[in-house]
Amino acid sequence: MIRRIISLTPSITETLFALGAGDRVVGVTDSCDFPQEANEITHVCSWFDPDMERIGELRPDLVIGLETAHGKMKATFKAAGIQLVLVNPVFMVDVFTDILKLGVFLELQQPAQAMVDDLYQRLNKLSEQVRQIPHENRLTVSRVLDVENDDLIVAGPKSFQFDVIKCAGGVNVTDGINEAYLKVSFEQFKRWNPEMIFFCGSDMRWIEKIRADSLWQNLKSVQTGRIYQFDCGLTCRTGPRIVDMAELLYKTLYA
Repeated sequence: MIRRIISLTPSITETLFALGAGDRVVGVTDSCDFPQEANEITHVCSWFDPDMERIGELRPDLVIGLETAHGKMKATFKAAGIQLVLVNPVFMVDVFTDILKLGVFLELQQPAQAMVDDLYQRLNKLSEQVRQIPHENRLTVSRVLDVENDDLIVAGPKSFQFDVIKCAGGVNVTDGINEAYLKVSFEQFKRWNPEMIFFCGSDMRWIEKIRADSLWQNLKSVQTGRIYQFDCGLTCRTGPRIVDMAELLYKTLYA
């Protein structure tokens, strides 16, 4: 039985606790802050830069990371004799697949299946609510990750954040573009003219700057006040709270 686990991302930490395996987690990253109990666990590294010496000191039976961030370290972990399992949640469905995968590794198949069943049930309920909204009344949305001078970084169709917007009944302005995240000019963004924009984080300076910037004043989202900032833990993490984010976004758009 796997008794000592190190998690290399916040979303994995959340999933482990949700599965009831929080008492097996002996190491997490500096960014792992949910649930509250995660703050009491030894922080071994930033999630982009695992500290192999610190990880080895904790004698883990299993380390769980992301393919995109930690795949390049497979040989390093193998040489150290440490079992590394990687998940790769590109889309929302991958989040559920990864929960089931971890359930198998941790011999928690039943709670993993129950969790996934519950998440799908909630998504089905949300889908029924969205179906009641006529297509012509659905709002266009953009998830903005960053603003760099005259350019913006936005979420595209090959991302889980696009899936969240779609589940919430939003129409992503990047629909049809074959990328996960893309840099676009402000001129292009103005042509899209989304009816709702959302960022993540607790620093409200982006929203304050946009509201005060004359360049943004012709956007529908600014004129109607539909500019929002959500908790990064909900917006950016591919764990079980991804459905919480879809539900919150739906309520924000249409409640």
